[in-house]
Amino acid sequence: MTTEIQKRFEDAAQYDSVMAKVFPGYEQLPLVILSYLRTRLGRTARLLDAGCGTGATLAAFATRQPEWSFIGVDPAEPMLEIAQSKMSAIGMGKRVTLSHGTVDTLPDEPKFDAATCILVEHLQPDNGAKLHLLESIYRRMVSGGWFVLFGLHGNLSTENAQNALDAWLEFVLLQGLPETTRDNVRHRATVEDSLVSEERIQALLQEAGFVNLDKLYQFQLLGGWLAQKS
Repeated sequence: MTTEIQKRFEDAAQYDSVMAKVFPGYEQLPLVILSYLRTRLGRTARLLDAGCGTGATLAAFATRQPEWSFIGVDPAEPMLEIAQSKMSAIGMGKRVTLSHGTVDTLPDEPKFDAATCILVEHLQPDNGAKLHLLESIYRRMVSGGWFVLFGLHGNLSTENAQNALDAWLEFVLLQGLPETTRDNVRHRATVEDSLVSEERIQALLQEAGFVNLDKLYQFQLLGGWLAQKS
């Protein structure tokens, strides 16, 4: 294994533990999301997790919804390796299918009854990539299907968003993480990632075709929305 590939696997192995310290409530997000989907989906359902990462959401869903089936897609092979190990460990390998790639690499059929996209949208630039991601998910859902979007947002030129960012960075330090991690979080949020305002996210969801938008969650810069395919 080359040094670069080994580092990718090491980063993936640490992903969940680091994210749990960086993002307030990270470990509870799957159950927050599932609580809304359970009130809207039937006994059986087919669900897509776009950008499934290490499979934390899929594991939480699959163990609690024995008659739902799932497909997770992610472009990072090391993350999928860990997700596959999780599914095997909990005996969900047959009900959870993992696919290397993006939503675009999935077939258009059969459609999904619901979809989730967690901590992925803000990684896409707002140059058409955000909209394309949402449209790709929309196209693969059944009419009336439910979509949950969670990610960072905020117009960082405003005082409110800056205050939320500052509080988030302090939270990182309070978790016992080093200043280098705090500085990396700041750099990602302000330089590498593409945070947009709540109004822009709602506009993108509507442009992609989603209706019945509902804000589910807000803590510092992390927000969540529920929407429905028209």
